[in-house]
Order: sequence, then structure tokens, then C-alpha cells
Amino acid sequence: MFEISQDVIVQGGIYKHPLYHVQPLTVRKLKPKVPPHERTSPKMRGTKGVLHNLSILTTGQVASQLLNVWALIYLAKHLGAHWFGVVQIGVTFMAYALITAEWGMFSLGIREVSRLDDPPSILRYARTHMGMLTMQAVVVFCAGLVLLPHLPFYQEDPFVFLVYLGAVIPQIFMLSWVAMGLERMTWVGLAKTALSLLYALFVLVLLVPLEKLTGLTAHRLVPVLYLAAVLGSNLVIGIPLARWFGRVLLPALPEVPEIRRRLHETLPMGGNIVVQRVLLNIDIIILGILATPAVVGGYAAAMRIIFLLMVVIEVLWNALLPSFSRLAKTDITGFHRAFNMYLGFVLAGLLPIAVGGFLLGNDLMGELYPDQFPHSGGVFQVLSISYTMLAVGTFFGNTLVSEDRQRRYFPPLLISALVAIAGNLVLIPRFGGIGASLAMACSHFVLLVLLGFLLRHRFSSLFFKTIIALIPALVLMTLVVVWMDSWMVFYRIVMGGAVYLLAASWPLLRFRRLI
Repeated sequence: MFEISQDVIVQGGIYKHPLYHVQPLTVRKLKPKVPPHERTSPKMRGTKGVLHNLSILTTGQVASQLLNVWALIYLAKHLGAHWFGVVQIGVTFMAYALITAEWGMFSLGIREVSRLDDPPSILRYARTHMGMLTMQAVVVFCAGLVLLPHLPFYQEDPFVFLVYLGAVIPQIFMLSWVAMGLERMTWVGLAKTALSLLYALFVLVLLVPLEKLTGLTAHRLVPVLYLAAVLGSNLVIGIPLARWFGRVLLPALPEVPEIRRRLHETLPMGGNIVVQRVLLNIDIIILGILATPAVVGGYAAAMRIIFLLMVVIEVLWNALLPSFSRLAKTDITGFHRAFNMYLGFVLAGLLPIAVGGFLLGNDLMGELYPDQFPHSGGVFQVLSISYTMLAVGTFFGNTLVSEDRQRRYFPPLLISALVAIAGNLVLIPRFGGIGASLAMACSHFVLLVLLGFLLRHRFSSLFFKTIIALIPALVLMTLVVVWMDSWMVFYRIVMGGAVYLLAASWPLLRFRRLI
């Protein structure tokens, strides 16, 4: 909108108003007039950079996840292999129920909220999104009630699986996706930290007292404590959002055309997420069907430790997705640069984990679970490499999502998931937990190769040169870890990590400067 001072444009010419002296034509840009109730608050959207957002999300997650590892080890010892395995099957089943009930709505919500500019529009969008989540949660809960009795592990204790299925209801009020779209990463970090922290504290502090007080067995109390932690984390982010919007967010269904539009958008996202879940832990489900809960317990004891890699990638993408989505629309050169830069640093962090996990897997599991899970060391060795490949593949896939090319993500996911299912069905009866880990490694390798091929034009030559320059640092780390084989495993991890960090610093700083 422009104002032409003291002149009026008439049929393409300029008419000089007689009341004014003749002055040169001047044009100045006016600010668009917005009704007061629709004006965007200058504090609406977070304005910090990606690294700030990432640091906020990571700080609390590191502490809470370390506490979660402690709680996991405590649970494994307190429940024993059998009931620990039952609980892990329940957690895995719950994960499938949650992602099916969510079906890509969170990813779509983050992307679309990041592109909205005024609070009333964001409020309307958030409430209608919650309405669709409610609709989907009810469908999944009813379907779970029908499906569960037909699964063999359900008979171990129906109470455990029904409580975990009920987690789809409080998921409706998980509003982290709204805050992510607004890039309010402090709120997001607090909510995610609260969930992990509360659950770990409930297990470590309240489990035994509640056993005595209620008479319930420990394996039944664990899912109840998880639901309590979910409710607590919902409040942590729900309260500041309610204050910001001036009202509590409650579900409201959108118009039918809008429902169809969002379902059309989430169809490939939800399919991608569900199939990706197969690549995360279909091994636990198939082990639960083909093996005993005790075998599942031993496998899960190793898998849940290395699974922290996927938590790291999730945290990373929570920080990157809003910025990547905007760059993909407005600055494709900046998008390519950001892709190479962050991928380079991600690989720099993942490679020593893969190498170190393979070298120290047996010693680490022996230290964490003395004589309890004898085969968990071999599982950890394989999965440390396997989940590294999956973490990079997930980075590739989320890059496609940020570009609105999520449909290209689905075929590689589906092929890899079929490899995972077939591999587990063939190898578990013959090799047990080791067979499951090998099957997952094959599927993760297939995913990495397929997605890398799809994104082959995104890679810069400097990226490849930097990865090659990290090889000497990995070699030095390996030599230190092998040379210190008589030391305690945690000292070897610290020393090996320190040597790698020192040796990798120069190529990484050079990469950051030149990219």
C-alpha cells in the first residue's frame, strides 16, 4: 500500500491539486493497517536461532535422559527379565497406538503454525487440530480394544496393555507442536524434560512405596506412572500456552473441507511415521510373538540404551523443522547450506558412537547389567551401528518433509520396513535377540542408501571432504579405547571421546567457516 503525497492519479496521469503548491512526486511505503484484535504481538514468535533452540531442547533432555537410563536399569533389576520384557512390549505397543492416533498431525501442525502470523488464526488452527486428534484417538482406542485380545503377549497381563493403550487420550492435549511452530523452544524443552524427568522420578522414588500402599505389582504400576508423567508434562506446556492465548485450548472440529485437506496432507506423513516406527522397534513386537518375555527383556535392556540416538535426532529436528520449512520456501540456497552444515555436524557426533558402541558394547552391558542379560552385549554392538544408520536416514527423511516432499519419503520407508519384518521373522527363530538386531541393521542400511540416493544432489563436495577428514580422529579414538582395555569402561568412554573431540575440532571448525 502506498500514499502519493498531494497528488491524485487520474486515468494514468497525475492531477495537481490546486490547494497545494506544486511539489515533486514522492512515494512512501505505509504499514498495512491491521485491526487491533488481529495485530501480532512482537513477542508472539520466538526469534532465536537454530543453535539457541537446539541448546534449549538439549540441555534438559540430556539430564532427564541420563536419569531415564538409571530408571531403566533399576526397572530391569527390580522387575526381572520376564516382567521387564512384558513392560517393554507394552511400551512398544503404546508407541504404535500413539503414532497411529497422531498420524502426522504434529508434523503438519508444526509446519503450518510456523507459517501463520496472528494469534487468532493460530488459536483457531490449534483448537481444530486438537479436534481432529480427538477424533483419531477415539478410533484408535476402540480399534485397540478389538485387536489386543488376539495378540499372544496380551495374556501375560491385560491390565498393562490396556493402560498403555489409554495413553492415546492425554496425547490430545500434548501441545508441544504448537510451541514448536511458534519456535518457543524454552516451553518445548521444559515439557519434554518434564515427561522424561517425572517418569524417571516416579519410577525411582514412588514405585516401591506405591507397591506397598496399593498392593499392585510393580509391573502394573509402571504404566500408571507413565500416564501420570504425561499429564504432568501436558500441564507444563498447556499453562503458558493458555496464558499466551488468553484461554485454555479445547478441541473443536474444523469444517468438513478443512478436515479433508488436513487428512490429505497427513496421509503420507502418517504413513511415513507408522512405517518408520517399524524400523524403530518392530523387533520388540516380533520377539514378543516368537520368543519369551525374558528374551525380550534382555534385548530391550540393550536396545533402550542405544535408542537414545533417536531421541537426539528428534530433539534436533524439533529445533530445525520450523527454520528448514521456511528456508525451503524462501531461500533454496540457504536451505542447501543448512542441510550440509547440520548433517556434517550430526555425522561428526554419530560416527564415534557407532565405532565406540561396537568396541565397548560387551563391556558396557556387563557393567550396567552384571550377569543379568548375558547376550545383551552382542545386541548392543550391532544396534550401535544400526541406529546410527537409522539416525542419518531419519535426518534425510525429515529433510524431505521440510521441503513438502514427504511423498518421496514413503517408498524407501516401506521397502526398508518390509526388509525389517522379513528379516526378523527369518532370523529370530534361529538366533534370538542377535538375529533381531541383524535384521534391523539390514533394514536401516537399505533406508540410508535409498534416501541418500534421493538427496544425492543436495550434498556439497566440502561435506564429503570433511567426513573423510574425520577418519584420523576415529582411528585415534579406537587406538585409545583398545590401549586402555584394562580400565573401567566409563573411563575408556571419556578418554576416547576426549581424544576424538580434540582431533575432530580442526576439520569441523574449517567446515563451519567454509560451508
